[in-house]
Amino acid sequence: MTEISEQDRLRAKYNTLYEKEAIDGLSEAEKKVLRVEPVRVDGWPADRKQALVYLARPGGRLLEIGCGQGEVLAALAPHFDEVVGTELSSVRAARTRLALAPLDNVRILSEPLENLPDTAVAPFDCIVWADVIEHVVDVIAAMRILARLSHPGTQLITVTPNVAFLPQRISLLRGRAPNTAIPWMPNEGFLPNPAETPMLDGGHLHYFTFRQVEILYQIAGFRPDLRLGIGSRFIRLRNWWPTLLSGLICVSGTYVEGKRLPDSS
Repeated sequence: MTEISEQDRLRAKYNTLYEKEAIDGLSEAEKKVLRVEPVRVDGWPADRKQALVYLARPGGRLLEIGCGQGEVLAALAPHFDEVVGTELSSVRAARTRLALAPLDNVRILSEPLENLPDTAVAPFDCIVWADVIEHVVDVIAAMRILARLSHPGTQLITVTPNVAFLPQRISLLRGRAPNTAIPWMPNEGFLPNPAETPMLDGGHLHYFTFRQVEILYQIAGFRPDLRLGIGSRFIRLRNWWPTLLSGLICVSGTYVEGKRLPDSS
């Protein structure tokens, strides 16, 4: 009997989560018109995807880990020689691959992070990921994999929920768990009917502060360069005190050769 790996179990979970995006039930006509609407940024970034598009330095090769439906890749593809997106869910990857087919410099992989040094043809000039690091079991190992995919000067942009956001602090004071899969898991990480919840808090395994993310950068040899507060309103206020007033952490940094902290493993 073949043993199912933890990676396969996780992939199956995410495939269940995204099963409505499957292309199996689409007609040939629907497949031909399947397209992704690129992310648009009008002024300051209002959400996590806009933040990636806003901050990514153009030129060379781009890697997006956890590319989802490909809206960020579609927006950035004209500004890079090659863009590579990865998505653990094979269901979502298949749909994204089909939707982005007209863009000839885009490649979509259905691979776990651990496989990317062998399959993604490193190095990259820019690496972006949003809504990913909170799903990764071993975040320190993950950051070191990103270092292996980089060269001196590679830009890394990370976006993840901010557990130190003021409403999260108030929830904790009230004795309630942080809800970082805002807004679609409103009941302390459960759906309104807890029994219908596919993954607790949207599958988030970790909670981060700005400083935690910056420490992870330094462990892997990335120099944190920029903190960005994200939101649709009160942008200047959010960036005056992003650690308290931004619901999302956004950190941009640069890989610095030879500055990585020792690997104790």
